[in-house]
Amino acid sequence: MANKIDIMKALLLEQLPAEGSFETKIKGLSLFRRDTPFEPEAAIYSPKIIMVAQGKKNVYLGDKIYTYDAENFFALTVPLPVICEAVIEEGKPLLGLSLQMEPQIIGEMLYEMDSRPVSQTQMSNSIYQEKMSDSILDSVIRLLGTLNSRNAAKILGPLYLKEIFFKVLEGEHGDVLKELVHNNRTLYQISRVISRIHEDFFRTLEVRTLAEEAGMSVSSFHSNFKSVTSTSPLQYIKNIRLHKAKELIQQEGEKAYEAAMRVGYESSSQFNREYKRLFGITPAKDRAASPED
Repeated sequence: MANKIDIMKALLLEQLPAEGSFETKIKGLSLFRRDTPFEPEAAIYSPKIIMVAQGKKNVYLGDKIYTYDAENFFALTVPLPVICEAVIEEGKPLLGLSLQMEPQIIGEMLYEMDSRPVSQTQMSNSIYQEKMSDSILDSVIRLLGTLNSRNAAKILGPLYLKEIFFKVLEGEHGDVLKELVHNNRTLYQISRVISRIHEDFFRTLEVRTLAEEAGMSVSSFHSNFKSVTSTSPLQYIKNIRLHKAKELIQQEGEKAYEAAMRVGYESSSQFNREYKRLFGITPAKDRAASPED
């Protein structure tokens, strides 16, 4: 397995001569390199599978810690605000790839596999880490090997991407993905509410109303939402608003009070306080530190 990891590193270094995150010619596949570590910082992860060949990342969600490195890959099935930390080992850059979760592709595979809906007595967490297998590594190497050829990336890339998803589905936590695609009723309802939050984060969102939209009692909704996201509905909404405000401040140069109003805050002082608590810096200092166009 160590030799295969070395091959994966070499393929990634070939595509990543400098630090950064890059989309590839293969839809849904992006590569990343980080040369310096960073302290835990807030981020929003979209549904994806992440694999690392060198270095590691820690993801903090509630009271849980997920670590992905050369031995473990990481997956999540719904958008989640998390705290992440990059660990650089012995001055060697963090190298990895991200596979965007495409329910349609996975659904087509499950249909062809004649897979039946998963029977669950309770909700699964939407985020997990799993041991990297030799078999998955083989598929990743084949996938990365297509990137130097436009035709290979176009024709073979999607096939190898599908091969990786197939092996993940067959793995220890494959039922989590099967739940998502088979529209496990509860997961489907929670996912639909999460989409609503991302669309209407700037509006007044009451837990009781969201519970009604999900067809659940408030207590059941709260419990199921926390099972999927490891956080409460109100905390999730707050985190999404603060991340959107950070984008407005850093990318559009909005002032703190303007960003606060645009994302749904009525109190500037509350916004400033919660912004600093999440990001470790005040909105004003964050704006001043942002590079000018």
